[in-house]
Amino acid sequence: MEITKPTIYVIHENATWMEPLKEAFSKLKIDFVDWDLGYGGQFDFSSPPPEGVFYSRMSASSHTRGHRYAIEHTHTVLEWLELHKRRVINGSRALSLEHSKIRQYAALEAMGIKTPSTVVITGNFLDDPEDFKTRLISSAKKYFDKKPFITKSNRGGKGIGVRLWRDISYFENYLNTEFSKELPVDGILLLQEYIKSPQPYIIRCEFIGGKFLYAVKVNTSEGFELCPADFCSQVQNFKISFEVIHEYDQNPIIKKFEDFLLENKIGIAGIEFIVDDQGQIWTYDVNTNTNYNSAAEQQEFGTMTAMVAIASYLNSELKRIYEPKEPQTTPPPKITRKLSIGDLTKTSWNMAKSLSFGFLERFSLSVACILAKQ
Repeated sequence: MEITKPTIYVIHENATWMEPLKEAFSKLKIDFVDWDLGYGGQFDFSSPPPEGVFYSRMSASSHTRGHRYAIEHTHTVLEWLELHKRRVINGSRALSLEHSKIRQYAALEAMGIKTPSTVVITGNFLDDPEDFKTRLISSAKKYFDKKPFITKSNRGGKGIGVRLWRDISYFENYLNTEFSKELPVDGILLLQEYIKSPQPYIIRCEFIGGKFLYAVKVNTSEGFELCPADFCSQVQNFKISFEVIHEYDQNPIIKKFEDFLLENKIGIAGIEFIVDDQGQIWTYDVNTNTNYNSAAEQQEFGTMTAMVAIASYLNSELKRIYEPKEPQTTPPPKITRKLSIGDLTKTSWNMAKSLSFGFLERFSLSVACILAKQ
């Protein structure tokens, strides 16, 4: 990777999801380096990395595309970059949250953001499938008997493997028939409280540079695989509608999300939540490799918006760090005259009147009288 000047590097494992961002870079005439770590790579850890701004788009669902170790590969690169103080957007902390729902929930709860009740079951299905199934069934009966619940992998992505269960007997049948085809890649399965919304949709808030961009309403009547990328809709024939909305633009949850992103060093993300019939917001997913739905953006803004905003943000970071800054001239000192006794008297009186505190009025009058006698 022979680069002679500081530039933008985009780390990823999915060339298809990169296409809209490439289009945005081209539209803005911004150069960048495409760094695909889907099948690994090599670098000299003993040498410093190239100068530039590095943006990680590594995805939790990378293993579903045959890139089983892409996340592990990316962690090594991010540690190298951070060791040498390079500017990294969505660095090692962001990636650690991207591929672990439990880490996400712990970080969200630590910031006062409510998440659904979740039970964690760990194990190695391949070594002892009966033990894993037994613990899953007993946990479902203990915590969700006669209540609907959701199962999901700790390392997920795109909503793959998320299932709603209204009857434990059906869950048992699934474990005995289909579960072996959908094993959690990290050996961790989550049983989660089902939050029923009055309407069949969830809300996804998009953030760039740690700041709120817009929110979309996503229809869930067809299921939970809610990948917003256009490619998902084309290949998997999703019948899911995405609509930009503004009812949460001023909601206090936005500030909480921004604080959460700042605390966890996440620059670009999509955060999903659902609202129950009492109006309570429950946050259940943080996507640090976020995609956007062009149809929703076209309908609301008339053009591609978020990817252009990302390209512009990355370029502004590059300029902020590497372009020479204009020398700042020190303004000449202000020349002020000495205050007279009359000025002091007048100032004290005006302060007292503006503050309207009786003791301050009496104090100021006393000072004025003393000064007047001098």
